[in-house]
Amino acid sequence: MKYLAILLAIGLSACATSPSFTPAGINQPYEILGARISSPNEPGWYLIQQNQSGVYFGKDISSKTNSVIANALIFAVDGLEDDKAFFDYIISEREKNDDKARFTDLGVKNTLTTFKENSCIKYESLAEDHASKSHSSQPFQYFSTMGYICRHPIHKAAAVQIEVSYRSDTKDIPKTVTKMSEQFFNTVNFRGQSPNPQLRGSQIDLKVVGVSGN
Repeated sequence: MKYLAILLAIGLSACATSPSFTPAGINQPYEILGARISSPNEPGWYLIQQNQSGVYFGKDISSKTNSVIANALIFAVDGLEDDKAFFDYIISEREKNDDKARFTDLGVKNTLTTFKENSCIKYESLAEDHASKSHSSQPFQYFSTMGYICRHPIHKAAAVQIEVSYRSDTKDIPKTVTKMSEQFFNTVNFRGQSPNPQLRGSQIDLKVVGVSGN
């Protein structure tokens, strides 16, 4: 799995009180270029960051070691007209681990699928994070991701990624997180504003959002 250097310094799990972020609302819509996504359909979520290329939500949970992030982002993949070539390139790039000192890959599953009538990859991954800044006493934490990467139906040089990531001391993902993820993914609408061509060459492409503060 590829881990680029742009990480969100949020530290939600280390906060004993509510963090200084804006409440995201329950199932509240948010716009990014080319898509609309709603915040998770449960209380306790905060808006961490929003711009044209992405929106990120974090959950204030009781554990001081665990954290969960939900996000949607858009990135550019130029010059690949064929869907298979488009997704083969994305998969090959995501298999590259650019921070082997921090992350040890334990497995990734990619499935080509149709989601919301669009061509997509459905993926799951698991890694060891050896630089987590949470209060965990373990030498590393497990970092799990699940989500979709879909080719935009209007702008074929753009992909929309929707993801939920979970970091904890164990490999197990709570059923509540899995259920929330399914609800979050199903709120995406790819029929929004056509992406800005200036996204081409953007450094946000293929990033996996991590949590540098936990």
